[in-house]
Amino acid sequence: MTVLSVQLKRKLRAIIVALGVVMALGIGLIASQDGFMWRARILADKATGRVTDISWSDLVWMLRPGSGIYLAQLAESRNPFAVIESPHSTREDIDLGRRLFAEHCSTCHGDGGRGGRGAPALVGRTLRAGQSDWALYRTITLGVPGTGMVGWELPRKDVWRLVSYLHHALAAPNAPGRLDGAVAQFEPVAAGEITDGRNHPETWLTYSGSYDAQRHSRLNQINRDNIGHLRVSWTRQFETTADRVEATPIVRGSTMFVTEPPNSVHALDAASGKVIWTYTRQLPARLLLCCAAANRGVALLGDRLFVGTLDGHLVALDASSGKVVWDVNVAGQANGFSITGAPLVIDDMVVTGVAGGEFGVRGFIDAYDAASGKRRWRFYTVPAPGEQGSESWAGDSWRTGGAPTWLTGSFDPQLRMIYWGVGNPSPNFYGEDRKGDNLYSDSIVALDADTGKLRWHFQFTPHDVHDWDAVQIPILVDTTIGNAQRKLLVNANRNGFYYVLDRTNGQFLRAAPFVRQSWADGFDVNGRPIVRPDSAPSREGALVYPGISGATNWESPSYDPTLRLVYVPSIDRGSVFYASPNQRWENGAQHLSGGFSSIPDDEASVAVKALDVATGEVRWQYVRPMRETHTIVAGVLSTEGHLVFGGDLETFFALDSETGRELWRFDTGGRIVAAPISYRIGERQYIAIAAGRSIFAFAVDAGKPPTKEAKATR
Repeated sequence: MTVLSVQLKRKLRAIIVALGVVMALGIGLIASQDGFMWRARILADKATGRVTDISWSDLVWMLRPGSGIYLAQLAESRNPFAVIESPHSTREDIDLGRRLFAEHCSTCHGDGGRGGRGAPALVGRTLRAGQSDWALYRTITLGVPGTGMVGWELPRKDVWRLVSYLHHALAAPNAPGRLDGAVAQFEPVAAGEITDGRNHPETWLTYSGSYDAQRHSRLNQINRDNIGHLRVSWTRQFETTADRVEATPIVRGSTMFVTEPPNSVHALDAASGKVIWTYTRQLPARLLLCCAAANRGVALLGDRLFVGTLDGHLVALDASSGKVVWDVNVAGQANGFSITGAPLVIDDMVVTGVAGGEFGVRGFIDAYDAASGKRRWRFYTVPAPGEQGSESWAGDSWRTGGAPTWLTGSFDPQLRMIYWGVGNPSPNFYGEDRKGDNLYSDSIVALDADTGKLRWHFQFTPHDVHDWDAVQIPILVDTTIGNAQRKLLVNANRNGFYYVLDRTNGQFLRAAPFVRQSWADGFDVNGRPIVRPDSAPSREGALVYPGISGATNWESPSYDPTLRLVYVPSIDRGSVFYASPNQRWENGAQHLSGGFSSIPDDEASVAVKALDVATGEVRWQYVRPMRETHTIVAGVLSTEGHLVFGGDLETFFALDSETGRELWRFDTGGRIVAAPISYRIGERQYIAIAAGRSIFAFAVDAGKPPTKEAKATR
C-alpha cells in the first residue's frame, strides 16, 4: 500500500468519524441526555468499525425517535443480532406478514414456508444466515450470497412484518434450532452439591467434574474386567460446519448439556441422545479469532445454565427451556476478545476467563452475580503502572501484554481460593519490546474468591518467547509428602516440566521434565528456571524442545487418588522458533512478531503418561507415533474401574490405570480432542466423549461379544 493511499484511508476514516459525531449531536437535540450518550457511543462504534453487520442508513433510521427500535443495549453488546427486534410484531402485523409472504415468497418457498419450487422449506429447519429478527431482516433485504435468494426492496414496515411472521412460523413445534416448548426435567443444582461433587459420581456438574479438577470418576460398573463389552449406547451428530466439537458435557439427572461450535447449546436426554431444546446465539459476521471457533462447555447452578460466547459475552439460560435470562458484554470482540472456555460456578457467582492474547489484548478474570449478571470483581492478569507486578513490563508494553485466561480454573472451598492458569505474553515470539518477567503471564494465579484479590502467584516461564501459555488446568491434591500431609497444586505444564506447589501459599516444592526439553538447565530454590540463552527465537531460528504445541496443551489431565498417579496427555516434539523484531502491534491484527516451523524427520510422538503425584516420575507411558495430522492430543478420564480413557486422532481407547496397557479401542470416525466424562442413570454407567461433530455415549452390554469396531485388546 502506498503512503498516499494510507493517508487517504486515514482521512476518509476521520471524515466518517466526524460525520458520526455530527449526527450524534443532531440526535441529541431531540433526545434526553442519557439517550444522547448511548446514541453517540453507537455512532462512534460504527464509525470505528466496532459495530458491523448493520448499514449506516439502517442504523440512522433505527436511532431516530419513533422508529420503534430501542438500541441502547447495542452500545454495550455491539451485536445487532442479539439486540434488534421487530418493531411491528402485533397479531395484526403477523397477519399482514403472512399476506406479504404469500405474495412475494410462497412461489419459491411454498405455502407457509413448507417448501416449493427451487427453494427449500423454511419451517422445520435451521436457517444458514440465522433466525434472530435482525438476521431475518438482513436475509430479506440483502439475500443469501451463492443461492437463488436475492434481496427484496420493500418498505421497512413490510420487511419487519415479514420478519415477525417468519419468526412466528419458524417457531413451529419440532423445528430444529428453535425452542420448541420441550422442557428438560431435572432438579435444580445447589451450590453445596457442586462443592461436594466428588461424592456424587452419578453426575458431572462442572467442566472438570469437581472443583479439584481431578477428573476421576468413582463409578466402577465399567471396569477392566468387562471393558470388552463396552458398546455405543447412543450418538448425537450436530450440524456444525466446524470439523470437531471440543466441549466437555455436563450432566444433571437424565439431562446432558453440551455446546456445539460456534455458539449453540443443546439439552440432550442423557440416556438416548434425543435433543430436548437448542439455543443458538447469532454472532457478528466478522470475528477476531486466533484459532478455531471453539466453545468448550457450560456451567450449571440452580435452574440456570451459563455459557461464554465468541463475541465476548456471558449468557445465562433457563436450563429447562434454553430461554435467555440475562446477557452481559464481558469484553469487546472488535479488540480481539472472545470466550472459548467453560465458566466456573462458585457459590452464587459465575467466573470466566477470556481469550484473545494473539491480538494484544490485556487479559483478565471476571466474576458475575449468577442471579443478575452484575459484575462482582475483575482481576487483570497484566498489571497497570503502580500495581503489583507492573515493574515486570518495560515501558507501555503492558497495554498489549496478552496473558489471556482461556481455559477453566479450579477452586478450594476451604481456603476460598480460585486457581487459574494464565496464557503467554504478547507478542508471542519477540520479547525485546517487553523486557522483564511479564507478570502474570505463564502463571498460576491464586485469587480470593470473594474479592478477586491476588493471594499468590507462581510463574512457570518468565518472559516467555515460545508461546508456552500456562492455561493447563491445575489439579488440587491432598496427600502425604515425607511424613507431612500437604495441600498441593500439581501442574503438567506446556513448557515440558511437571510442577508440585503448596497451594496454600504457592511455595515451589519440585519440578521434573516429562518430555524432552532443551531450554532450561534446572531451577533455583524458588522454582525460577535457569534458561539457556541459545533457546531464544532469532531471525535464523532456534531449535527448541518442546515445540509450539507444547509438552501438553489445553486437553485435560486426570488424577487417581488411590494409585497417586497423574495421567497427562503429552506431545514429544520440537520446533524451530523465529523472531521478527520489525513487526508492530495493530488493533485487530495478530501480534506475533515471529513464527515457527517443524523439524524434518523429528522422532515425535504423542502419549498418555502416568506421573507420580509427588515426584513427577514417569511410572508408565502409552506412546503413539506422531502423524502429520497430530497437533494436539485428547484429554483423559480415570475411573474406579481401574481404567484411563483417552483418544488418539479418531480412536477412543481405554488403558489399564495401573500398567498403561491398552484394553479396548473404538474407531469413532471423527477427531477426538476433548476429554471424556462418566455419569450414571439408574443402575447404568455411561462414558461420553465428543468426537468429530458428534457426541458418543458408551455403556456395557454383557450379552454380546466385542464387535469389529469395538475391540477388546487385553
